[in-house]
Amino acid sequence: MQTNEKRDFNAKASTWDEEPRRVHLARDITAAILAEIPLSSFMKVLDYGCGSGLVTLGIQPYVGSIVGADSSHGMLEVLSRKVREQDISNITVRLIDLEAHDTLEGDFDLIVSSMTMHHVINVKALVSDFVRALNPSGWLAIADLEDEDGSFHDDRTGVLHHGFEQKYLQEILTENGCVDVRIIRPAVIRKFSADGRERIYPVLLAVGRKKP
Repeated sequence: MQTNEKRDFNAKASTWDEEPRRVHLARDITAAILAEIPLSSFMKVLDYGCGSGLVTLGIQPYVGSIVGADSSHGMLEVLSRKVREQDISNITVRLIDLEAHDTLEGDFDLIVSSMTMHHVINVKALVSDFVRALNPSGWLAIADLEDEDGSFHDDRTGVLHHGFEQKYLQEILTENGCVDVRIIRPAVIRKFSADGRERIYPVLLAVGRKKP
């Protein structure tokens, strides 16, 4: 069952990147974003729910600046360490939780969010916040699980949605003023159940552009 209790991502931050499927998924999602959205060195980007920065770092070379935002101190510490070690100058980190009534200020050309929405209570409200923070003709890219039977998460703490239907993502972007909305499947996640059977979970990427 779903639970409103938040997951403690601080406790998982230091070992988050040690799971190969997370790294591979971030690469696949990043590749899809690069293929679907015309990035440029003039763009100001927000990665909301950035975690340890796997997608943030993938996008960073192709844009002017990128903010990695998350509600987890631990995850942001991991990303900050990567930024220092790699001497990256165009990434900043920001502790922000829009569901806790933090405000999203900025005039972004692209907002991305990867594998975060299934932990969000009010997805429509969050998408609305994103669109308001976009410049006219700015892009929104949301990646998350396609609707599944609830078996994906071994620990269901903080899991509020078992993925999303394509129609729902299409509607939620359109209702919030996005045009040219399209939904693709950039990746699948393969996991083995307790009885040794392989389960395949598709991941969706919803892309839209704010009206000019």
